[in-house]
Amino acid sequence: MNAFDPAVRAARRLHLSAILLMLAGLAVPLRAEAARPQPPLRRIPALLPAPPAPAPGAEDGTKEGRAALSAASSAKRSAQKLEGEERDGALAAVAAKYAGIAGTESFTASERAEAAFRGGEVLRTLDKAAEADAQFARATELGEDTESGREFAGRALLERAHMKRRANDADGALALYAEVSRRFGDQHRTAAHARTWSGKLQLKAGRLDEASKQLLGFAEAFPEYAAEAVRNADLLAVAQVEAGDETAARATIERLRRELEPIMAKGDKLTDDAQAALDNLRVTELLGGY
Repeated sequence: MNAFDPAVRAARRLHLSAILLMLAGLAVPLRAEAARPQPPLRRIPALLPAPPAPAPGAEDGTKEGRAALSAASSAKRSAQKLEGEERDGALAAVAAKYAGIAGTESFTASERAEAAFRGGEVLRTLDKAAEADAQFARATELGEDTESGREFAGRALLERAHMKRRANDADGALALYAEVSRRFGDQHRTAAHARTWSGKLQLKAGRLDEASKQLLGFAEAFPEYAAEAVRNADLLAVAQVEAGDETAARATIERLRRELEPIMAKGDKLTDDAQAALDNLRVTELLGGY
């Protein structure tokens, strides 16, 4: 076949034209599709880690609850500057404010527990023992199961024990002090107070063996209160001397010194406080400088 033959060339031109027409026909729907509005691309949401679950009993305070507590505290300070019946009336109003906060269910349990405790303190100041006891009991109920409320729950139960003691109800006080130790051992300051006062009440009743269970071993249980451990041991040792048992008194002081050894080795403020308490042991003179 001769490529330069006019017939061949004409046939090629006709074939090329057919191809071009076919391509043009395809281009029209493609342009139409391109001109059609396209839906926006969907953004695939990022898979974020789930927020950590709150710790058991943990809770955040509310803005309103904190504001209410602050307002009640300010009213209490103002009331305390007054005198006589005017002061008592203002403090009664403050106690009512705290009771209202404690009863507001939209506030957190810890805020309500603090309010009940503060209200109990005010009522105790007003010599309204029964009402104060009820508010302290409410504080314990509200705050015991929340991490941030346990401080006020424990302090409230301790205050109920103190009120029993001041009313000369030794057995009632001892029962509540024991309850503090059992339920709020993690609240060291509160538990330490309960144990000290239990020991003191047992000493007052002449039950030295029971007192020893509370007043000895104190430095091991509460090393942060070493000075109190010294004073407790001194109370017990003095009572033992007065009961005619100097051997037991010496044993008490010897045990105290053993318990204090790791604390005294630190050389910090706790050491200084404990040493100051040791320098003022009353039993030392009774035992001839022992």
